[in-house]
Amino acid sequence: MRTAYGGKMTGLPRVAPSPPPADLPVDLRRIELLCARLRPEEGVELERIQWSFARTARAEGWDNALWPVGTLSGRQLVLRVARRESTRALLGREVTVLRRLRGLGTQLPMRVPFILATQDDAVLVPWIDGITAADAPPLTRAETASDLARMLAALHSGPAPDVGRNPVRGVPLTERTDAFETDLARAVLSEDVLARARERWETGLVAAPWEGRELLLHGDPHPGNVVVPEGGGTASLIDWGDTTRGDPASDLGALLLHAPTDQILLEYRRDASWIGADEEEVWQALQARAWAWGTRLALALVTAYPPGHGLGSAGHRLLAA
Repeated sequence: MRTAYGGKMTGLPRVAPSPPPADLPVDLRRIELLCARLRPEEGVELERIQWSFARTARAEGWDNALWPVGTLSGRQLVLRVARRESTRALLGREVTVLRRLRGLGTQLPMRVPFILATQDDAVLVPWIDGITAADAPPLTRAETASDLARMLAALHSGPAPDVGRNPVRGVPLTERTDAFETDLARAVLSEDVLARARERWETGLVAAPWEGRELLLHGDPHPGNVVVPEGGGTASLIDWGDTTRGDPASDLGALLLHAPTDQILLEYRRDASWIGADEEEVWQALQARAWAWGTRLALALVTAYPPGHGLGSAGHRLLAA
């Protein structure tokens, strides 16, 4: 989750944060050059693509731009291209994990981006149409949360390739204390909500730390990174650039942003098969750390997004739960 602070230091953000300026060129010339040098994945025939380059990006996030480049079998294709030097490595992580998930040959509870071809700074994928879980109606959000619980259980229970370290995901809670204190001081919330946030954080801090094997984590499964088809169907978990290994509590904290209840954590537990998931002491400590992580993430959202924004609303719901 990439967030930036908006509004005045003492007030609520008035608009959603804008991505930082790009320091890599994101223009038609670079897009055409990258597409000319694409390396296809096994079984993909780039000759079948009907190339048609848009004049501008369809979407632009913190790390990447999504640029329409043509169609394949009637499906819109986009080039996911790095827009900042510091995030080039994230695309490599994404490719490593998505290849591994596809290679497992198992049916996952959610869809993931399908890599067609790669370049050093870009990945060619079909466009995933729909709305984010952050903007979905309550019933859809609840259904999607259950799917995500099962998806994270499958991800965490599988093999964990070496994808490098994410300094702010899967790490011990103590390493995020400064960020928590900063956002808690900036958040415009009632005294009761602030007190509850601190209590959850401190409960997580005193819980037993993660001592199991380092599990494969998505890293950022918040409601803005889940796409729900508007006509119904299986949701997609996108944006795997923050993937890492470590304590699953950080992923479960983001899961709580979808449905801030102990029940959604129990749904995850029912499907999780990593060693220790069925041990009550391990689970109780994980649950406490998950709520602390969820509180930390929620504070980041409410200090970055206005209440009417889908992500801002998700943060407020968790803090009020």
